[in-house]
Parts: sequence; structure tokens; C-alpha cells
Amino acid sequence: MIALIEFSLPGETLVHGPTPVVHVGHTARVARLLGDRLNVSPLSLQPQTTYPVDYEAVLRRAKLELTGQALPAIQPLSSTTLQAPIWFLGYPIWFGHVPRVIATLLTQVPTPPKVIYPFVTHEGSGLGQSMADLQRLCPTAVVQPGLPIRGSRVARAAPAVDHWLQSYFDQPSIQSKEI
Repeated sequence: MIALIEFSLPGETLVHGPTPVVHVGHTARVARLLGDRLNVSPLSLQPQTTYPVDYEAVLRRAKLELTGQALPAIQPLSSTTLQAPIWFLGYPIWFGHVPRVIATLLTQVPTPPKVIYPFVTHEGSGLGQSMADLQRLCPTAVVQPGLPIRGSRVARAAPAVDHWLQSYFDQPSIQSKEI
């Protein structure tokens, strides 16, 4: 069984300097591509206290959470989903790290995943320190090399998604292989 979990924000986002408003966050768009290829519905991780729409306000909150190593409360996810041994986990890179809501999820999950396939959106930092963050937060999991996608290029991410999946599997569909 596979879980496809993403944390993404609609609202103002950084794209080559300006901050346009997006109605579907960049990471959610990549999760939809993965979901199509994996035949799995993406699940959205939501904090209990919604992040603001204003980009600068999001940055201020994210910085405070990171500095304080906060574990923001999250909306519950299905226990069946959380018991999946394989997770495709998506998030934006914030200040070079996983958002703290991802830290909440990984530290509070009753049965940690055995394998994590991270996919991230960014505007220049790539994966940042997120791979080390994931390994520290979920030390029993095998964290596979991640997929970094620039948020400004998410509309053209399909070839990168397909290539990333093919690097692990013979076909761009995990359902076709036993894991």
C-alpha cells in the first residue's frame, strides 16, 4: 500500500521575484501528477491553524516555527493512510528545511513509514536540508533521493516526475511492481 501525502499552500507565492496568487499550491500540483501516475489519490496535510494567504506573513510564521522547532497541530489523517509502509511525501522547502507541519506528522505518526519518497517545490534551494530533516525525524525509514521541482516550473514538471519514477521502477507506475 502507498500513501501520497502533500503539504501545500494556495495564496501568494514567490515566482522569479513577484508574488502571484495561486489557487492550488505548487506542491499540490506535483502531487496530482504523481497521483495520476501511481493511481493513488493525494491526501492534503492541513495544519489546524491555517497559514495566511500573504507570502510575507507565511514567511514570518514559518521562520518562527523553524526557530522554535515548533510542532504545529495538524488535522488528522486516515489511520489506514498512515499505516502504509511506503509514503510519497511532498512539501515546499522553507528556509532550507521541511515545514514544521511535516515534522509534526513524522513525529506523531503511530507507525512510521518504511520508505519515504520525498518530492519538494522550491525557488532555488533544491532539496535544501530536507533529506537530513526527514532522516532525523523518521530514523527507521529509508529516505530515497528526492524530486526537487521549481515552483515556477511546476506546469512543466511531468517529464521530471516521469523520469524520477522511472529511476526507481521500470515503468512510471509503481502499481506494476511489487515493493
